[in-house]
Amino acid sequence: MNKDSGKGRLESLRQGSTDARAVEAYYDDWADGYDATLETWQYRAPEDAADLLAPYLGDGVRVLDVGCGTGLLGRALRRRAEVILTGVDISAASLKQAEGHGMYERLVRHDLQVTPLPVDDDVQDIAVSVGVLTYIADAEPLLREMCRAVRPGGVVAFTQRTDLWKERSFADMIDRLEDDGLWQRLQVSAPMPYLPGNAEFADEIGVIHTLCRTK
Repeated sequence: MNKDSGKGRLESLRQGSTDARAVEAYYDDWADGYDATLETWQYRAPEDAADLLAPYLGDGVRVLDVGCGTGLLGRALRRRAEVILTGVDISAASLKQAEGHGMYERLVRHDLQVTPLPVDDDVQDIAVSVGVLTYIADAEPLLREMCRAVRPGGVVAFTQRTDLWKERSFADMIDRLEDDGLWQRLQVSAPMPYLPGNAEFADEIGVIHTLCRTK
């Protein structure tokens, strides 16, 4: 989608969009075939995020999956521990797919560009957002909301594409939330493969994983 064209369809996964209605329509249309397509594109970000979070997982650990989509991350986490999952996403069709896997205790439809999130304070052990921040015009309010939802001493994890990391000043954003006493940075990964099987991305665009401890 051309960002200067106003509201309309999201036509390029690489270009993306921060128009919530366009993103919702795109993922509603894609929901039925999403998991199969991502498998052909060798999408590993959910598994890599679950590996990053592995030391903090355990049976009964509460995880807020922000932008849960069809539940790829939730399933990756549940392969490692019997975590208790809450998922939030804008796409009703994607949430229906996630519900069908039976792994989420609660699923909520919500536009992630609208704060506050529909979650209580300090009730989650982990909040994680994978493959989502591409579509958020200003990620800082959402990251602050993720911190609000997580108890002190819990963790927040998220990904951002390498091409948008510098463009949207993510390093400065991480510093700002640390200076404000919301979290302590634990790890910022080197660029990792994102969608190596997709010709739009291939080796040009990777993904950076970030892990922080809440205060």
